Amino acid sequence: MNTSPIESFVSLVGTYEIAPLDAAAFASIATASIDQIVKKPGCLYYIASQDLKQPHVFHLAEGWATQADLDAHTASPAFLKMLEQAFKLRIVRREIYLSQSTGRTLMD
Repeated sequence: MNTSPIESFVSLVGTYEIAPLDAAAFASIATASIDQIVKKPGCLYYIASQDLKQPHVFHLAEGWATQADLDAHTASPAFLKMLEQAFKLRIVRREIYLSQSTGRTLMD
């Protein structure tokens, strides 16, 4: 994970509501993806978490140095395979937001 200050970056923030019987499978896919994604060029952070009150709801947050880095990630064979696995599950609701930020600084 890159913690250096940068002038701008793009981020994705998403929420997935999964059918309760598929939640464990989705958690497994998300967990397996973390180590691969954080090592990709331009990845500033990648966070996947399971909601504490609704265990069939997952929250994802990603930060990328540039739009090109994000585009390379979403076009990669590893990502497409992960997406294919996830889309075999029953996704009840999915919301993903793309944001552009003017920068970030690590707080003390």
